[in-house]
Amino acid sequence: MKVMRSAGGFRFLAADGPFSDGVAAEPGYRIVRVRLPHATALADGFRLVEATLAGLGRPMAALCAMELRIPKPLTPDEFDAFNRPYVAQHDRWGLKVEGHVPTARTNVAPEIDPPPEPALHAFCHTIEGQGPRANFVISGAPEAPGTEGGLAGYWTSMAGTMHERMSALGVTWDDATESQFYGRRADHQLFAAQGLPRFAEMARPGLRWFFSRPPVDTLNLEVDVRGLAEERWV
Repeated sequence: MKVMRSAGGFRFLAADGPFSDGVAAEPGYRIVRVRLPHATALADGFRLVEATLAGLGRPMAALCAMELRIPKPLTPDEFDAFNRPYVAQHDRWGLKVEGHVPTARTNVAPEIDPPPEPALHAFCHTIEGQGPRANFVISGAPEAPGTEGGLAGYWTSMAGTMHERMSALGVTWDDATESQFYGRRADHQLFAAQGLPRFAEMARPGLRWFFSRPPVDTLNLEVDVRGLAEERWV
């Protein structure tokens, strides 16, 4: 995993795609999460990001993570088409670092009350200041392709991915403030299983369950983890 640095006060795990695998605040910076009104259309969400950062006197490079919601899971081709304008917006903001999009991302399709069109659910940005713990956001990760073993196997794959990414960024489970699990209502049985790896670490800071699916229709579950300085609403 290649760790790179953004001018916005964070380092990131470079990936070949429309988002990074995760971000962590550099010394002297903290990460703040901003929650948007329900079903804020993506274009309007982009403008809210711009206005929020401008109002704080922060550069666009301070944007470090995005949380999206889509009406339904997409085919692989539809997912590629969805990502093209998303990446183009990051190009217009001038955020790429050596060709890589630095921002982390989670993008899921809610099972209950899905948005009528792609929407921005929340975003994260850096601010100056030093907190008591490391701040980070790990991008949502589904089970690895070809994973076997059903729900327990999917969990093992995703938990391993979270741990690898956190280790690469130099943060620990003690730095986490919450974890998010995205799965169908029918998958709730997973939490009745015993011996799930790293379940205690992920549940300790608070584990939120969202009745949602990953963005591609060939995938089943998704998990992300973050450690924040604070949260706000707009």
